[in-house]
Amino acid sequence: MLLATDEWSPRTIPALRSKAGPDVDLIREIARRSDADLKVAQMPWGRGLASMQSGAVDVMTGLAYRDEQAKYIVYTDTPYFQCRTAFYSLRGVSQDIRGYSDLAGHQIGYVLHSAHFDRFDTDATLNKVGVPAEQTLIDMLLKRRFAVVIGTDCQFDYYIRQQGLAAVVEKAPYSPGSAVDLFLGVSKKSAWAGRIDTLNRIIRDLVDEGYVDRITREYSRAPS
Repeated sequence: MLLATDEWSPRTIPALRSKAGPDVDLIREIARRSDADLKVAQMPWGRGLASMQSGAVDVMTGLAYRDEQAKYIVYTDTPYFQCRTAFYSLRGVSQDIRGYSDLAGHQIGYVLHSAHFDRFDTDATLNKVGVPAEQTLIDMLLKRRFAVVIGTDCQFDYYIRQQGLAAVVEKAPYSPGSAVDLFLGVSKKSAWAGRIDTLNRIIRDLVDEGYVDRITREYSRAPS
C-alpha cells in the first residue's frame, strides 16, 4: 500500500518526525489491521491526486469529497475527522471580512484542488489565486501578497500557534459555517479498491474507538 501525503500540518508533520503525523499514524494502523506493507511518499497535493488518478499511488488521507475526484477515487463511507472552513487575514484587515460579500475586491489565496464550500468553490467572480501548499498561503499573507486566505481550522490554527503568529494573523469574523469531513480515499486503479469493505470496517472501528481523536491530541501537544 503506497500512501501519498503532503506536508499538511498538523495532520502530517514531517518537521517533527520523518513522515509523521496523525494521518500517517492512522494509515499505519490501518495497514497493520489489514496486514498490508505500507510505504509513504511525500508529494504536493495536486501531484498526489494526479497519482491517484493514474494509479501510481494507492491511497490518500485528508480528502474532502468532490464529485470530480470520485471519478477516480473510492472514498471510505465514514469520515475519520472533521474540520471547519475559515478565512484568515492580518490583524486589522480581518475585521473587514464580516460577510460573504466582503470578499469581493480582495485577492484570496487558496490551496489548489482543495474543497471548501460550494458557493466559494464555484464563484468565478472572486479574485482567487491557487497555490500548492498551506505554508505558501501563510508566507504570502505575511508578505501582503494576499489580503485573505481560506483554509480549514485544523491546519491554520496549528500553523498560527506553532509559528507564533497569533499577534499577526487571525480568523475573519465571517464564517461560512461549513464543516469539512475528511476521508480516506483509494485509487480506483489500485488493488485496494477491491478491499474497500475491509477499509470501511477498519475506519469505523478506529473512529468508534476514539483512536483518531487520541492521536490528534497527542500531536497537538507535541513541542514545536
